[in-house]
Amino acid sequence: MKDEIRNALSIVRTSILPAITDLYETWTRQIGDHGRLAPLLKMGSWLGGDRDGHPGVNGDTLKLALSSQARVILDWYAEEVRKLWSNLAISTAYAPVSRDLLDLAAQTRDPSIHRLDEPYRLALELIFDRLTAVSQKLTGTPVAFATGATDVEPYAHPDAFVADLSVIIASLEANGGERLVGAPLRTLVEVARACGFHLMSLDLRQNADVHERTLDELYSRAGSGVAYLKLDEAARCRLLIEELSHQRPLVSPFTAYGEETTRELATMEAAAQAVRDYGHGCLGAYVISKSATLSDILEPLVLLKQVGLVWGGAAPRASVKISPLFETIEDLDNGPAVLRQWLELPISRTILGDRPVQEIMLGYSDSNKDGGYVASRRGVARGASALAFEADRMGVGLQLFHGRGGSVGRGGGPAAEAVMAQPGGTVQGRIRMTEQGEMIARRFGDQPTARRNLDGLAAAVLMASERAVSRPDPKVEAAMTALAQASFEGYRALVYDDPAFEDFFWSATPIGEIVGLNIGSRPASRTASRRIEDLRAIPWVFSWSQSRFMLPGWYGFASGVERAGLSVQQLQDLAGGFDFFASLLSNMELALAQSHMGIAGRYVALGPDQAASQRIFAAIQREHEAAARLALEIRNGASLLDNQPSLAESVALAGLSVDPLNHLQLELLARRRAGDEDEQVRLAIQLTVAGIAAGLRNTG
Repeated sequence: MKDEIRNALSIVRTSILPAITDLYETWTRQIGDHGRLAPLLKMGSWLGGDRDGHPGVNGDTLKLALSSQARVILDWYAEEVRKLWSNLAISTAYAPVSRDLLDLAAQTRDPSIHRLDEPYRLALELIFDRLTAVSQKLTGTPVAFATGATDVEPYAHPDAFVADLSVIIASLEANGGERLVGAPLRTLVEVARACGFHLMSLDLRQNADVHERTLDELYSRAGSGVAYLKLDEAARCRLLIEELSHQRPLVSPFTAYGEETTRELATMEAAAQAVRDYGHGCLGAYVISKSATLSDILEPLVLLKQVGLVWGGAAPRASVKISPLFETIEDLDNGPAVLRQWLELPISRTILGDRPVQEIMLGYSDSNKDGGYVASRRGVARGASALAFEADRMGVGLQLFHGRGGSVGRGGGPAAEAVMAQPGGTVQGRIRMTEQGEMIARRFGDQPTARRNLDGLAAAVLMASERAVSRPDPKVEAAMTALAQASFEGYRALVYDDPAFEDFFWSATPIGEIVGLNIGSRPASRTASRRIEDLRAIPWVFSWSQSRFMLPGWYGFASGVERAGLSVQQLQDLAGGFDFFASLLSNMELALAQSHMGIAGRYVALGPDQAASQRIFAAIQREHEAAARLALEIRNGASLLDNQPSLAESVALAGLSVDPLNHLQLELLARRRAGDEDEQVRLAIQLTVAGIAAGLRNTG
């Protein structure tokens, strides 16, 4: 976890933060005197806070993540203040200053007689010292460029830092120094508003099942006679709502709890302390994995009440937002009903606050593993539209959090294109999107690339927000519904209904070796079984990428078209007038181009039951050929990606380096599965896995 946090912050420090600064300066100049720039871009992370299946995440990792982030942003503030100090050597003998600035400068402890008539520099020295004091408090060390520790009082809140900078701006503007304010000073203020002392808002995440078990133990140890796990949904909701209606805690400091419950409470207490240290902005959202019911939303509220992040009573309040994650096809379908149940509760309005906005996370990965590429994308889009309708009907704003991965099968593809493909009314001037794994380095690894991607994303959000809510064309809706359902059936027929498919997957991909290599940050499966239902989505997609099937990015489309009885002309009409479908086809074509059925066939040969393996592989090959043919017919192309020559060249070049690694990996897998336990073989497999992932660049 330390390595993950350090690696992510390295990219933030060297490219993302400079890119954001550059963008803010550009936007500030363009806006000029026409208004104040709002903090358009904010960063978030769940490194150190995502406990869902991650045994290494707890209260200590949460503290480590926030202190590490604080060091990065406070050092940046300190450097910017030093630059301002160099540029604002203005003597009162030549220009008057405001009374507020003189009062601010008078608080500094600079003994130099040479700066007595330079109030701007004195004020900036005070700001620098107070930033040093903040760093000492939050990270244990002074900021960069500080000569040592300081005993001045630290800023209690980032707003106080912004207020001091605003005094400098106001004095300059009031006394003819407008040009000296410049974009850098205004940008520093806007970055401070967006990043505070925490840099990135840290999301907490846990599985709904863990919340249920934790509450079951709390009620049991409290002697309430309540067996929470045995209650039905209605009884659970009544109990939880009652618990939120008063201040009485469930947790007792004099009671010993089990390991899981103790760890959960300790993590939540660390989160509460973080809010006290950094302010409310340090926490992004509490994401509830596997959300399916109203009680799943209420459970973490009750648990957070135990540590003071939720206040019970007649009008409960919360200092952290709750974000249910709808992951499977079924959960996406049921999500709007769950949202309606939540918003119909009077307590939801006081918990959401005076300007109510409900955040909901949409899962691309598990819905893909559950129902295939087309059904997953369709389920997410339809769910987003229905959620927006329910939120609007209930008078509440909506912020959708798109849990995308790097691969096509997990919602990958150009971020700006994905935003523009969202249904009308779902991007309400705000959107959250994840960037994971190797995609962070690819899209944000250097400042120019990060700037280009962030600029495009901001523009896409603004344009998508202007799109009016409109009822879809009934013919388009009917065609997409038929295609998604037929694709779902074709995908399920192979992956879940064929009794031989589970063994095929474990033999025709390196999933077994990936599980044993401990490459991921958490166990590959939620249980000890080999069932696909229990496998996490990342290793599922990663394994198909390694063996060059890329199956999660295209399987089910061609058979779905056939089952639904759609013609090529109908598909062309959909692609021409429906951004969502055009984006779906574009990303699918990339997955088809990256796949290599010849190499995939060699992985199939590793299976012990060749009769079943070859039968399943033949079905996959037919689907692949049909999907590629349809993709070309829809856009009248001659070869995959010939309408995107740069991308086609990139895929071809990647193949030149990845193909030999696949053949090497095949040889090593054959040895290992034959019983060769040599450590060098294990290491070599790990290196081929890393190499193939790096070459394809969007495997997870």
